[in-house]
Amino acid sequence: MDKPGEATPCFDDGAYNAHRAMELDQLWEDIFSEDAERVSGVWAMLSAQERASVRHLLERITNDPQRIEAQRTAARFALTVVRVRDADTSAGDLPMGALEFARELAHDTARRLKATFGRLTGTLKRDGTLVTQSDIESDRRLSDAILARYPSHGILSEERDKVFRGQEWCWVIDPIDGTTNFARGVPAWGVLIGLLHFGQPVLGVADFPMTDEQYYAVRGDGAWLNDMPIHAATPEHDERTGELVVQKTHLFACCTRTLQRGPLNIPMKLRLFGTTAYNLALVAKGACLGSLDLTSHVWDVAAVWPLIEEAGGCVHTNLPHELFPLRSGFDYGALAFSVLAANSPSMLSYLERQLGDRFCF
Repeated sequence: MDKPGEATPCFDDGAYNAHRAMELDQLWEDIFSEDAERVSGVWAMLSAQERASVRHLLERITNDPQRIEAQRTAARFALTVVRVRDADTSAGDLPMGALEFARELAHDTARRLKATFGRLTGTLKRDGTLVTQSDIESDRRLSDAILARYPSHGILSEERDKVFRGQEWCWVIDPIDGTTNFARGVPAWGVLIGLLHFGQPVLGVADFPMTDEQYYAVRGDGAWLNDMPIHAATPEHDERTGELVVQKTHLFACCTRTLQRGPLNIPMKLRLFGTTAYNLALVAKGACLGSLDLTSHVWDVAAVWPLIEEAGGCVHTNLPHELFPLRSGFDYGALAFSVLAANSPSMLSYLERQLGDRFCF
Protein backbone atom coordinates (compact mmCIF):
# COMPACT_ATOMS: atom_id res chain seq x y z
CA MET A 1 0.00 0.00 0.00
CA ASP A 2 1.26 3.44 -0.95
CA LYS A 3 1.78 5.95 1.83
CA PRO A 4 -0.82 8.73 2.24
CA GLY A 5 1.48 11.38 0.79
CA GLU A 6 0.08 14.10 3.00
CA ALA A 7 1.55 16.39 5.65
CA THR A 8 2.57 14.36 8.66
CA PRO A 9 0.01 14.57 11.50
CA CYS A 10 0.87 16.38 14.71
CA PHE A 11 3.34 13.90 16.19
CA ASP A 12 6.43 14.93 18.12
CA ASP A 13 9.39 13.18 19.67
CA GLY A 14 7.62 12.88 23.00
CA ALA A 15 4.73 11.11 21.34
CA TYR A 16 7.10 8.68 19.64
CA ASN A 17 8.67 7.80 22.98
CA ALA A 18 5.26 7.39 24.57
CA HIS A 19 4.28 4.98 21.84
CA ARG A 20 7.46 2.89 22.05
CA ALA A 21 9.23 4.74 19.25
CA MET A 22 6.71 3.61 16.64
CA GLU A 23 7.93 4.49 13.16
CA LEU A 24 5.56 6.41 10.90
CA ASP A 25 6.04 3.80 8.16
CA GLN A 26 4.80 1.10 10.50
CA LEU A 27 1.90 3.25 11.66
CA TRP A 28 0.65 3.84 8.14
CA GLU A 29 1.21 0.21 7.21
CA ASP A 30 -1.09 -0.81 10.06
CA ILE A 31 -3.67 1.91 9.39
CA PHE A 32 -3.90 0.94 5.69
CA SER A 33 -3.64 -2.82 6.25
CA GLU A 34 -7.40 -3.48 5.88
CA ASP A 35 -6.97 -5.71 8.92
CA ALA A 36 -9.39 -4.66 11.66
CA GLU A 37 -7.23 -6.05 14.46
CA ARG A 38 -4.12 -4.20 13.27
CA VAL A 39 -6.01 -0.93 12.75
CA SER A 40 -7.64 -1.19 16.17
CA GLY A 41 -4.33 -2.08 17.81
CA VAL A 42 -2.41 0.91 16.47
CA TRP A 43 -5.38 3.19 17.17
CA ALA A 44 -5.31 2.22 20.84
CA MET A 45 -1.69 3.42 21.06
CA LEU A 46 -2.35 6.92 19.73
CA SER A 47 -3.12 9.97 21.83
CA ALA A 48 -6.40 11.84 21.35
CA GLN A 49 -4.58 14.57 19.42
CA GLU A 50 -2.94 12.06 17.09
CA ARG A 51 -6.25 10.26 16.54
CA ALA A 52 -7.91 13.51 15.47
CA SER A 53 -5.10 14.18 12.98
CA VAL A 54 -5.17 10.66 11.49
CA ARG A 55 -8.97 10.56 11.34
CA HIS A 56 -9.11 13.91 9.54
CA LEU A 57 -6.48 12.76 7.05
CA LEU A 58 -8.35 9.51 6.37
CA GLU A 59 -11.53 11.48 5.71
CA ARG A 60 -9.70 13.63 3.18
CA ILE A 61 -8.25 10.61 1.42
CA THR A 62 -11.63 8.90 1.09
CA ASN A 63 -13.06 12.03 -0.57
CA ASP A 64 -10.09 12.76 -2.85
CA PRO A 65 -10.80 11.63 -6.46
CA GLN A 66 -7.08 11.97 -7.27
CA ARG A 67 -6.25 9.07 -4.96
CA ILE A 68 -5.99 5.55 -6.32
CA GLU A 69 -9.06 3.47 -5.52
CA ALA A 70 -7.09 0.98 -3.39
CA GLN A 71 -5.94 3.79 -1.11
CA ARG A 72 -9.42 5.27 -0.76
CA THR A 73 -10.84 1.83 -0.01
CA ALA A 74 -8.26 1.20 2.70
CA ALA A 75 -8.92 4.64 4.20
CA ARG A 76 -12.67 3.96 4.28
CA PHE A 77 -12.02 0.62 5.97
CA ALA A 78 -9.80 2.23 8.61
CA LEU A 79 -12.38 4.94 9.30
CA THR A 80 -15.08 2.34 9.83
CA VAL A 81 -12.92 0.45 12.33
CA VAL A 82 -11.88 3.50 14.36
CA ARG A 83 -15.38 5.00 14.42
CA VAL A 84 -16.81 1.77 15.81
CA ARG A 85 -13.98 1.51 18.33
CA ASP A 86 -14.37 5.13 19.47
CA ALA A 87 -18.13 4.80 19.72
CA ASP A 88 -17.70 1.73 21.93
CA THR A 89 -15.46 3.64 24.34
CA SER A 90 -17.03 7.11 24.37
CA ALA A 91 -20.62 8.08 25.17
CA GLY A 92 -21.60 4.62 26.37
CA ASP A 93 -18.93 4.68 29.08
CA LEU A 94 -19.83 8.10 30.48
CA PRO A 95 -21.55 8.40 33.86
CA MET A 96 -25.30 8.17 33.36
CA GLY A 97 -26.77 11.43 32.05
CA ALA A 98 -23.43 13.25 32.16
CA LEU A 99 -23.83 15.19 28.90
CA GLU A 100 -27.39 16.31 29.60
CA PHE A 101 -26.40 17.25 33.15
CA ALA A 102 -23.39 19.30 32.01
CA ARG A 103 -25.35 21.08 29.27
CA GLU A 104 -28.17 22.00 31.64
CA LEU A 105 -25.83 23.11 34.41
CA ALA A 106 -23.71 25.27 32.07
CA HIS A 107 -26.78 26.87 30.50
CA ASP A 108 -28.47 27.61 33.83
CA THR A 109 -25.27 29.01 35.35
CA ALA A 110 -24.63 31.23 32.32
CA ARG A 111 -28.22 32.49 32.42
CA ARG A 112 -27.88 33.44 36.09
CA LEU A 113 -24.61 35.24 35.41
CA LYS A 114 -26.27 37.55 32.89
CA ALA A 115 -27.92 39.33 35.85
CA THR A 116 -24.55 40.73 36.99
CA PHE A 117 -22.90 41.04 33.57
CA GLY A 118 -20.98 44.34 33.37
CA ARG A 119 -22.06 45.40 36.87
CA LEU A 120 -19.24 44.10 39.07
CA THR A 121 -15.79 45.39 39.93
CA GLY A 122 -13.22 42.64 39.97
CA THR A 123 -10.10 42.27 42.09
CA LEU A 124 -6.67 41.14 40.97
CA LYS A 125 -5.43 37.69 41.93
CA ARG A 126 -1.78 36.95 42.58
CA ASP A 127 -1.28 35.84 38.98
CA GLY A 128 -2.52 39.22 37.72
CA THR A 129 -5.89 37.96 36.43
CA LEU A 130 -9.25 39.37 37.45
CA VAL A 131 -11.81 37.64 39.67
CA THR A 132 -15.31 38.82 40.62
CA GLN A 133 -17.79 37.73 43.26
CA SER A 134 -19.76 36.07 40.46
CA ASP A 135 -16.74 33.85 39.65
CA ILE A 136 -16.61 32.65 43.24
CA GLU A 137 -20.37 32.14 43.59
CA SER A 138 -20.66 30.35 40.24
CA ASP A 139 -17.70 28.12 41.06
CA ARG A 140 -19.40 27.11 44.30
CA ARG A 141 -22.70 26.50 42.57
CA LEU A 142 -21.12 24.37 39.84
CA SER A 143 -19.10 22.36 42.35
CA ASP A 144 -22.08 21.78 44.66
CA ALA A 145 -24.26 20.61 41.77
CA ILE A 146 -21.59 18.20 40.48
CA LEU A 147 -20.91 16.68 43.89
CA ALA A 148 -24.62 16.32 44.60
CA ARG A 149 -25.04 14.37 41.34
CA TYR A 150 -21.69 12.52 41.32
CA PRO A 151 -20.34 12.47 44.91
CA SER A 152 -17.38 10.21 44.09
CA HIS A 153 -16.06 12.41 41.28
CA GLY A 154 -13.23 14.91 41.55
CA ILE A 155 -13.36 18.60 40.64
CA LEU A 156 -10.53 20.74 39.27
CA SER A 157 -11.35 24.43 39.34
CA GLU A 158 -9.74 27.79 38.64
CA GLU A 159 -11.23 29.22 41.83
CA ARG A 160 -10.92 26.19 44.15
CA ASP A 161 -8.88 22.97 44.03
CA LYS A 162 -6.16 23.19 41.37
CA VAL A 163 -4.51 19.82 42.16
CA PHE A 164 -5.54 16.78 40.14
CA ARG A 165 -6.07 13.90 42.58
CA GLY A 166 -5.98 11.08 40.03
CA GLN A 167 -9.67 10.20 40.19
CA GLU A 168 -11.20 8.03 37.47
CA TRP A 169 -13.73 10.80 36.78
CA CYS A 170 -12.84 14.44 37.34
CA TRP A 171 -14.72 17.57 36.27
CA VAL A 172 -12.76 20.65 35.17
CA ILE A 173 -14.70 23.88 35.49
CA ASP A 174 -14.18 27.53 34.67
CA PRO A 175 -17.12 29.47 36.16
CA ILE A 176 -16.48 32.46 33.90
CA ASP A 177 -14.10 32.14 30.97
CA GLY A 178 -13.31 35.73 30.04
CA THR A 179 -13.77 37.36 33.44
CA THR A 180 -12.35 40.72 32.31
CA ASN A 181 -14.86 40.83 29.45
CA PHE A 182 -17.63 39.87 31.87
CA ALA A 183 -16.72 42.57 34.39
CA ARG A 184 -16.28 45.31 31.76
CA GLY A 185 -19.47 44.56 29.84
CA VAL A 186 -17.90 42.88 26.78
CA PRO A 187 -20.14 39.99 25.61
CA ALA A 188 -17.44 37.40 24.83
CA TRP A 189 -17.48 35.21 27.98
CA GLY A 190 -18.86 31.83 28.94
CA VAL A 191 -19.15 28.91 31.35
CA LEU A 192 -16.90 25.89 30.77
CA ILE A 193 -17.51 22.36 32.05
CA GLY A 194 -15.25 19.48 31.05
CA LEU A 195 -15.09 15.85 32.19
CA LEU A 196 -11.90 13.78 32.36
CA HIS A 197 -11.64 10.00 32.42
CA PHE A 198 -8.35 8.96 34.01
CA GLY A 199 -7.05 12.42 33.16
CA GLN A 200 -8.20 12.46 29.51
CA PRO A 201 -10.94 14.87 28.36
CA VAL A 202 -13.95 12.91 27.12
CA LEU A 203 -16.77 15.46 27.38
CA GLY A 204 -16.95 19.23 27.17
CA VAL A 205 -19.57 21.98 27.26
CA ALA A 206 -18.91 25.68 26.61
CA ASP A 207 -21.90 27.99 27.02
CA PHE A 208 -21.60 31.59 25.76
CA PRO A 209 -24.90 33.21 26.78
CA MET A 210 -24.49 36.65 25.21
CA THR A 211 -24.17 35.11 21.74
CA ASP A 212 -26.67 32.33 22.50
CA GLU A 213 -24.13 29.63 21.65
CA GLN A 214 -23.61 26.36 23.45
CA TYR A 215 -20.81 24.16 22.11
CA TYR A 216 -20.44 20.57 23.28
CA ALA A 217 -18.72 17.33 22.38
CA VAL A 218 -18.35 13.75 23.60
CA ARG A 219 -15.33 11.72 22.57
CA GLY A 220 -16.24 9.73 19.46
CA ASP A 221 -19.63 11.43 19.09
CA GLY A 222 -18.79 14.54 17.07
CA ALA A 223 -18.85 18.26 17.85
CA TRP A 224 -22.03 20.28 18.18
CA LEU A 225 -23.29 23.86 18.39
CA ASN A 226 -26.88 24.35 19.60
CA ASP A 227 -27.83 20.81 18.50
CA MET A 228 -26.27 21.19 15.04
CA PRO A 229 -23.10 19.29 14.07
CA ILE A 230 -20.04 21.43 13.34
CA HIS A 231 -16.73 20.77 11.66
CA ALA A 232 -13.50 22.68 11.27
CA ALA A 233 -13.01 24.38 7.90
CA THR A 234 -11.81 22.17 5.08
CA PRO A 235 -8.24 23.14 4.11
CA GLU A 236 -7.81 24.62 0.64
CA HIS A 237 -4.93 23.51 -1.60
CA ASP A 238 -3.72 24.90 -4.89
CA GLU A 239 -4.87 22.55 -7.67
CA ARG A 240 -1.60 22.91 -9.57
CA THR A 241 1.02 22.84 -6.81
CA GLY A 242 -0.89 21.16 -4.01
CA GLU A 243 0.30 23.84 -1.59
CA LEU A 244 -1.90 25.04 1.24
CA VAL A 245 -3.90 28.17 0.35
CA VAL A 246 -3.92 30.91 2.99
CA GLN A 247 -5.72 34.12 2.05
CA LYS A 248 -6.19 37.59 3.50
CA THR A 249 -9.91 36.89 3.85
CA HIS A 250 -9.29 33.98 6.20
CA LEU A 251 -9.55 34.58 9.96
CA PHE A 252 -7.11 33.81 12.78
CA ALA A 253 -8.00 34.34 16.46
CA CYS A 254 -5.38 35.32 19.01
CA CYS A 255 -4.85 36.97 22.38
CA THR A 256 -3.52 40.48 23.10
CA ARG A 257 -0.22 39.05 24.38
CA THR A 258 0.32 37.59 20.91
CA LEU A 259 0.23 41.02 19.29
CA GLN A 260 2.34 42.62 22.01
CA ARG A 261 5.26 40.64 20.59
CA GLY A 262 4.83 42.16 17.17
CA PRO A 263 2.93 41.41 13.94
CA LEU A 264 2.25 37.80 12.98
CA ASN A 265 3.89 36.33 9.90
CA ILE A 266 0.60 35.13 8.42
CA PRO A 267 -1.65 36.85 5.84
CA MET A 268 -4.95 36.18 7.65
CA LYS A 269 -7.15 38.79 9.32
CA LEU A 270 -6.78 38.77 13.10
CA ARG A 271 -9.61 38.62 15.61
CA LEU A 272 -9.27 39.18 19.38
CA PHE A 273 -12.10 37.99 21.63
CA GLY A 274 -10.41 37.75 25.03
CA THR A 275 -11.08 34.07 25.80
CA THR A 276 -9.08 30.98 24.87
CA ALA A 277 -12.15 28.76 24.82
CA TYR A 278 -14.06 30.99 22.40
CA ASN A 279 -11.04 31.16 20.10
CA LEU A 280 -10.88 27.36 20.01
CA ALA A 281 -14.64 27.11 19.49
CA LEU A 282 -14.36 29.38 16.44
CA VAL A 283 -11.78 27.01 14.95
CA ALA A 284 -14.05 24.05 15.72
CA LYS A 285 -17.04 25.57 13.90
CA GLY A 286 -14.99 26.63 10.88
CA ALA A 287 -15.06 30.41 11.38
CA CYS A 288 -11.30 30.69 11.97
CA LEU A 289 -8.54 28.60 10.41
CA GLY A 290 -6.45 28.78 13.56
CA SER A 291 -5.91 30.42 16.92
CA LEU A 292 -3.08 31.18 19.31
CA ASP A 293 -3.23 32.01 23.02
CA LEU A 294 0.06 32.56 24.82
CA THR A 295 -1.01 32.08 28.45
CA SER A 296 -3.62 29.40 29.12
CA HIS A 297 -4.47 26.99 31.92
CA VAL A 298 -6.04 23.56 31.93
CA TRP A 299 -9.51 24.90 32.87
CA ASP A 300 -9.38 27.20 29.81
CA VAL A 301 -9.06 24.25 27.44
CA ALA A 302 -10.36 21.03 29.05
CA ALA A 303 -13.97 21.63 27.98
CA VAL A 304 -13.10 22.58 24.39
CA TRP A 305 -10.29 20.07 23.81
CA PRO A 306 -12.69 17.28 22.75
CA LEU A 307 -14.74 19.85 20.83
CA ILE A 308 -11.95 20.89 18.48
CA GLU A 309 -10.67 17.33 18.02
CA GLU A 310 -14.16 15.95 17.34
CA ALA A 311 -14.64 18.78 14.83
CA GLY A 312 -11.57 17.51 12.95
CA GLY A 313 -9.14 20.18 14.10
CA CYS A 314 -5.76 19.96 15.82
CA VAL A 315 -4.54 21.57 19.02
CA HIS A 316 -0.95 21.82 20.23
CA THR A 317 0.69 23.27 23.34
CA ASN A 318 4.28 24.41 23.87
CA LEU A 319 4.73 22.04 26.82
CA PRO A 320 7.61 19.54 26.59
CA HIS A 321 5.09 16.77 27.26
CA GLU A 322 1.45 16.03 26.41
CA LEU A 323 -0.98 18.10 28.50
CA PHE A 324 -3.39 15.17 28.74
CA PRO A 325 -3.71 12.85 30.54
CA LEU A 326 -3.28 15.03 33.61
CA ARG A 327 -0.74 13.89 36.20
CA SER A 328 -1.95 12.85 39.62
CA GLY A 329 -0.83 15.12 42.46
CA PHE A 330 0.23 17.95 40.15
CA ASP A 331 -0.81 21.54 40.93
CA TYR A 332 -2.24 22.83 37.65
CA GLY A 333 -2.59 26.32 39.03
CA ALA A 334 1.16 26.65 38.58
CA LEU A 335 1.13 25.49 34.95
CA ALA A 336 0.62 28.05 32.17
CA PHE A 337 1.17 27.21 28.51
CA SER A 338 0.59 28.46 24.98
CA VAL A 339 -2.08 26.86 22.79
CA LEU A 340 -1.98 26.75 19.00
CA ALA A 341 -4.99 25.33 17.16
CA ALA A 342 -5.74 24.74 13.49
CA ASN A 343 -8.43 23.35 11.26
CA SER A 344 -6.17 20.60 9.88
CA PRO A 345 -2.75 18.96 10.26
CA SER A 346 -1.46 20.82 7.20
CA MET A 347 -2.58 24.18 8.61
CA LEU A 348 -1.05 23.34 11.99
CA SER A 349 2.26 22.56 10.30
CA TYR A 350 2.07 25.86 8.40
CA LEU A 351 1.34 27.84 11.58
CA GLU A 352 4.15 26.10 13.45
CA ARG A 353 6.56 27.08 10.68
CA GLN A 354 5.36 30.70 10.61
CA LEU A 355 4.99 31.21 14.35
CA GLY A 356 6.90 28.40 15.98
CA ASP A 357 10.33 29.99 16.40
CA ARG A 358 8.94 33.00 18.19
CA PHE A 359 6.50 31.10 20.37
CA CYS A 360 8.72 28.05 21.04
CA PHE A 361 6.54 25.35 19.55
